[in-house]
Amino acid sequence: MKIVNVIDAPCGYGKTSWAIQYMNSLPKESHQFIYVTPFLDEVQRVKESVTTRKFYKPETKKGETKLGDLHKLLGQGRDICTTHALFQMATSETIELLKANRYTLIMDEVLNVIEQIPLKKSDLKLLLEANAVDIVTRENRLQYIQWNEQKIDYNTRYNSIKEVALTNNLMYCDNSALIWNFPCGVFSSFQDVFILTYLFKGQIQKSYYDLHGIKYRYLSVVKEEYDYELVPYNMRKKHDKQNLIEKIEIYEGQLNDVGDLTSALSKSWFINPKKKDLILKLKNNARNYLMNICKAIGEDVIWTTIKGEKEKIQKQVSPRGYSKAFLAMTARATNDFRDRYILAYLVNRYLNPIQKKFFEQYDVKIDEHTWALSELIQWIWRSRIRDDKSIKIYIPSRRMRELFKSYLEDDHFEKAPDNAIVDEPPSDWNL
Repeated sequence: MKIVNVIDAPCGYGKTSWAIQYMNSLPKESHQFIYVTPFLDEVQRVKESVTTRKFYKPETKKGETKLGDLHKLLGQGRDICTTHALFQMATSETIELLKANRYTLIMDEVLNVIEQIPLKKSDLKLLLEANAVDIVTRENRLQYIQWNEQKIDYNTRYNSIKEVALTNNLMYCDNSALIWNFPCGVFSSFQDVFILTYLFKGQIQKSYYDLHGIKYRYLSVVKEEYDYELVPYNMRKKHDKQNLIEKIEIYEGQLNDVGDLTSALSKSWFINPKKKDLILKLKNNARNYLMNICKAIGEDVIWTTIKGEKEKIQKQVSPRGYSKAFLAMTARATNDFRDRYILAYLVNRYLNPIQKKFFEQYDVKIDEHTWALSELIQWIWRSRIRDDKSIKIYIPSRRMRELFKSYLEDDHFEKAPDNAIVDEPPSDWNL
């Protein structure tokens, strides 16, 4: 398994600029790239910024899917720019094509590398008793769901489960759930892998690498005159937290009372029928903060909460007059809101308990506080703080607010994981 290179640096430090410079600097005859980003507008940006080679975007064509077009482009050795959503569909055919053409992967932000497959516990028991599936243990004690080959032709309501199981990427979780696992062989199929992110220590993808024994080198990026260079993480440029403290005004006052309890504003809190009055109070508090304290108009604002079933919770919480200023709490890598400076973060982030249990059953630890903080920071940095301009923010959850304040006060969240490689030089990547 190759060592993955994690370029860990705050927004605005030049991660994407380094990637564009790197792709522009290498001869197209000897290097092929796949650049993977969350959004289509970033695909276009990279296509326009890399001028020494032509990037192709997989398209749905007559009689051919996007994945089929991706495979055709891989077979032709093209430079490719695509989205996370398509990259997640990688198959064994994708892996073979990558190996044959010695690609380099540059991934902007982490990928959703595991997902829970909806299935009732009784349904799983039924499949086991019918001998349709079996639980097999593979490398590193990892347990997978294997479909009985003698029953491949069966046409049942469990066809979707069968299809995932037949890819050998369906894992078993603590007698109660099934987890789709991104095929880790994809990462070993590249000549080099670069992940552009921040606070990787708290990301699910970091735990996924630990689970599969994939080693990762921690790097950062610095600007030297006109060029960007990779440096070992222990030589990184430290984040200027004092500047952030001066630019970010965090609301402190009685409107925060609704979020005092550790569990307040979590998903379980929102779906609890007994919290109906508190949800109304949160809605009114948010409107009070935006309208009366900040005197904000809709074009100044972004706010978020959990969407919930059919967006019911989002509608319950939506501050009157600001519904169109909603930005999903999972938003990443978008510049569409970089002029906004009045923020309301009306949620308390916790890991999905099934995902947490999945890793813990294999003794893989997840830094849940760093994960929650990284989700908050990614969302905040959609605003104009990314351009070093001042913002105001309402974070009624005491837990989330204290995590963010702790982050601003020191750099303990930014320390590399104990098992990361931090002192190796970045070879010949600075060209």
